[in-house]
Amino acid sequence: ELGWISKVHVNRPAVVRHAEQIKKWRTVKGNWQAAWLLKAVTCIDLTTLSGDDTPSNVHRLCFKAKHPIREDLLKALDMHDKGITVGAVCVYPARVTDAVNALKAAGCNIPVASVAAGFPSGQTPLETKLAEIKLAVEYGAREIDIVISRSLVLTGQWERLYEEIRQCREACGKAHMKTILATGELGSLANVYKASMIAMMAG
Repeated sequence: ELGWISKVHVNRPAVVRHAEQIKKWRTVKGNWQAAWLLKAVTCIDLTTLSGDDTPSNVHRLCFKAKHPIREDLLKALDMHDKGITVGAVCVYPARVTDAVNALKAAGCNIPVASVAAGFPSGQTPLETKLAEIKLAVEYGAREIDIVISRSLVLTGQWERLYEEIRQCREACGKAHMKTILATGELGSLANVYKASMIAMMAG
């Protein structure tokens, strides 16, 4: 839908004004605040993306994923038997098998997510990105977090961006895919909007 993309306009002063207003909104208190915080924990991808990751520190991360909040705090909130865990464990493709095995040994069904497609820079040939995605899924990742090629956004190559994301989605098979936009490197809010729309159009 290039016609739609070409008509995108972002009113930056209005966005900035709205962002300032959000900071002044009152937050929830008491039990409601605890409930929202517990819900937030279940949406977190507990992540390690270090160059020195080993099977042992991935194993520790998986234990933390199953037990993200101290037991005494959960008991005080009467939530100790509700199975509060994080949403996923996120690692590099080379550590996916370690995470899958650790979670299986812990007897929990927390999904393993893997960054792929040239994370974090996106400066990788498409063929390599697709191969990395397929390997991560083969190793047991149930979610793939791709990162887009920011150069395609900055040079206005919207059709190429769409096609690249579409092929990444296809390579994921049954695995869920999230698209990391790296918004701080896209140059403008209009580019962020366009990249978001194209990512959704591409699946």
